[in-house]
Amino acid sequence: MIGIRVDVNRTVATGHIQRDLSVARKLREMGQECLFISADENCIPYLKGEGFQAEILYSDWEHLEGETEQLCELLKKRRIHSLLVDSYYVTPVYMKRLSEMARVTYFDELYLQGYGCQQVINGVLEPPDYKDYNGKAFTGASYVSLRDEFSNLPPKKIRSAISKLLVTSGGTDNYHFSKCFLEEFLERKEWQEVRVILVIGNLCCDREELLKKYEKNPRVEIYVNTNRMAELMQEADYALTAGGTTLYEVCAAGVAASSYVLGDNQVEITGSFDRRELISFAGDFRADRQGTIENILTQMRQAVPAEFRRERARRLQAVVDGQGAGRIAGILL
Repeated sequence: MIGIRVDVNRTVATGHIQRDLSVARKLREMGQECLFISADENCIPYLKGEGFQAEILYSDWEHLEGETEQLCELLKKRRIHSLLVDSYYVTPVYMKRLSEMARVTYFDELYLQGYGCQQVINGVLEPPDYKDYNGKAFTGASYVSLRDEFSNLPPKKIRSAISKLLVTSGGTDNYHFSKCFLEEFLERKEWQEVRVILVIGNLCCDREELLKKYEKNPRVEIYVNTNRMAELMQEADYALTAGGTTLYEVCAAGVAASSYVLGDNQVEITGSFDRRELISFAGDFRADRQGTIENILTQMRQAVPAEFRRERARRLQAVVDGQGAGRIAGILL
């Protein structure tokens, strides 16, 4: 059996469990049983209907060392020979102990080099050098785990004008990006012909307010925790996204986009896409809300010409093929 250690809450983005689910589905296709392991029951709604087992440790997701021996006992009891760890809160002691019990693979976006575990995966666009790492390192955009819906999408169809804008801000949106942006955008006469497709998560802090406020607004469609993200991106003429896995979904769909920062771990990844002229960076929304929104609108104006969006689509879809989850499943096996 293969274990997947992951948490989800208002601090830990839902992108973590979503990418792990993609890997688990591929493992199931390969005939391998998977067990999700989490600190609390927040993961259960995401596993519902998927058919995967879950073990709840009732531990502190911010202090993983406290669950070390409990988790080791679980690995032994459930005969887990391979463990995928997806958390930014690992420590050297924690990882060393787990690595004594199973082959541990770690999602290493923070470049911790797995703290001595056997394998690391770093799917960032510009991965660091792992020459001093003693285990196996799998790096680059080929190892980005996306849902099946993003596999082998057709070339993006480009309309003559921007008529649909996709807005997403992750699963929690603790800084109220969606709420602030919509209030500003819908008042701008310049964009009055543009409809907004808003995608929010179950844990979005403004969920009920947004649903109530825009329920009857013909310019706003709201989707909660949708499994139609690829379809919605293909429908959109432009997209807004925080840094994270959604950046790679934007690539697979080929939709021109702007990115912004809602967390420290998003600074480098948004910068790398901007440097390569793939996804324009608009700013750190935490530090400068109005400035970030103004930068987004400026970047949208630059993307109005169809040729701009057509060239971006070509460049974006050359980055990601949507097969990363399958590659990661192979690594775990």
